[in-house]
Amino acid sequence: MDLFDTSELLIVCSKHHRMMFFAAFILSYLTLLCDAFVFTQVGFGASSKLEMAVVPPSESSTVGVVGRGFISVLSAKLAAKAGYKTWILAPPGQSDTMLSLIDDDSLNLEIVEATDSDRVASNIAETDAYIIAVDDDSTMDEAVINYILNPETSKKVKRVTAMSRNLNGADMGFFVKASKMSANAEVWDNSKANDFKKFEDVIKRQTSAVGGDYTIVRAGTLKGGACGEEPLLPQYLSKKFYEMTKKDIITWQLLFDCNVRGVKVAKGDVLPGPGNKAIFTATSTEACPGDSSRCGIAEALVRSISFENTANMDFGIGTEEGREPPSDEEWQKLLGSL
Repeated sequence: MDLFDTSELLIVCSKHHRMMFFAAFILSYLTLLCDAFVFTQVGFGASSKLEMAVVPPSESSTVGVVGRGFISVLSAKLAAKAGYKTWILAPPGQSDTMLSLIDDDSLNLEIVEATDSDRVASNIAETDAYIIAVDDDSTMDEAVINYILNPETSKKVKRVTAMSRNLNGADMGFFVKASKMSANAEVWDNSKANDFKKFEDVIKRQTSAVGGDYTIVRAGTLKGGACGEEPLLPQYLSKKFYEMTKKDIITWQLLFDCNVRGVKVAKGDVLPGPGNKAIFTATSTEACPGDSSRCGIAEALVRSISFENTANMDFGIGTEEGREPPSDEEWQKLLGSL
């Protein structure tokens, strides 16, 4: 299974854990009256708390990362660099690729292959917060979410941060779809909006089931995600990222990372798409409507874990020009003002 394949990670339920997963799945199935996605929202419990659950960075706080592609690896690296004890679920045979993208042996970061069911189960029991993020325009399978957020095994979870997409449909349409087909297959064109709405419902339901709070971080077209150059920012993915995404003599992903380090944050589902300029902005190395930096998204996913006011809410991440990412103080203002 390739790191960037859309194959599901149900292999985590292998061996003797299959029976435990099957029982949890049936219980969930019956509870939802034969509809795994559609249900009546009743506040999800956690929203009525006087104090929202936070998980501050600490070696005693464990963060699990479940997803696919570059955004999940970057989120795991940033969580470990923030000071969390971090583990990430990996497809079989992809550990070396992940390590080359992380390129930092000093981090408290464990790569756990999905076939290692005993280790997966052990980590689930100790996890305080989850980051769920998929790089392409598919969503994480519901059965995987049910497995890691099972009330019988996930006793410590306080926060789940999940990457979704801008789903309001603003400035989408023909030109956006054309840009996805002809210029950049990673353009977000809102064609999978219903899938992501269902995904968000599952996140909210299962987070409530384990007694935690959720945060939804919305993205448009994902761009960049690595260290750039002059100045080099080693907290992000290594230069291996540019080798893997290069499609010409000079990769536009590198130029984007050098020029667009700024971040803007908007509460709710309000950020627009690229509109009629989509063909020109599909691989643009400037800050454009409809775009989100992988670095900005991953930072938001990790930092939201320790913010009380980001509990049980959603917000979008857009781009701003700049060669330096927001500082800790600037992130405090960006997220603290939501």
